[in-house]
Amino acid sequence: MYAKSDIFLVTGGTSGIGKGVVLELNKLGASVVVIGKSIDKFNALKEVAISSDNLFFEERDLSLSDDLDKFVLQIAKQYGKLKGMVLCAGVLEILPLNANSLEKSKNLFEINYFSGMQLIKGFCDKRANVSEDCSIVWVSSVASLRGYSSLSTYSASKGAINSAVKSLAPEIAKTNIRINALLPGFVKTEMIDKHKDVYNDEFINMMEGAYPLGVGEVDDVVKPILFLLSDDSRWITGTNMVVDGGGSI
Repeated sequence: MYAKSDIFLVTGGTSGIGKGVVLELNKLGASVVVIGKSIDKFNALKEVAISSDNLFFEERDLSLSDDLDKFVLQIAKQYGKLKGMVLCAGVLEILPLNANSLEKSKNLFEINYFSGMQLIKGFCDKRANVSEDCSIVWVSSVASLRGYSSLSTYSASKGAINSAVKSLAPEIAKTNIRINALLPGFVKTEMIDKHKDVYNDEFINMMEGAYPLGVGEVDDVVKPILFLLSDDSRWITGTNMVVDGGGSI
């Protein structure tokens, strides 16, 4: 359980895995600052939260990573120093090589990678965190480990997360901050609904057969994230934790 004074920052917290993380932290008593683009989605989230007065919203477009480190400092000044951060925001672009462009690739990396690095930089400033038992969880993907057609840029952006986490871990450990990446497999979220032309019922049934434990639900990923945030994982840092129902074996 957490106290109301335990404050977490979550990006992408109004849908999918991020929403699940926010609701679970809220259920455990923590305060959560959600970074997103839609106040309507945030208000809908508050309606199903156990304690809506512990939830706060900050609107920010993560396709613009400039000054996001300073943005985190502003959040800490307004709400209090942060205990943890979960980076769930990301975009999935199905881009065959002949349909890709430098502009599209840069935009995808801006959201999936560069914005996260800037947020981490801000969080690791001693003015932003509680300086004891802090944890960052950055959501990557098993697409960074396997080859999937038309996902080269997306996979590369997630692979960058995996590598960054390993290098950041020893650097920030001296400031009592842990960082880990979590690599989900195929999970039923709003992102899947957005690409129904590809992820149709036939495709989902195929994936059910390919995953030894079946296709995942949001809660299957949320619980490991909560573990990595908690003091129960105090001796774990720099890992790329695969959570995919055995799909990558």
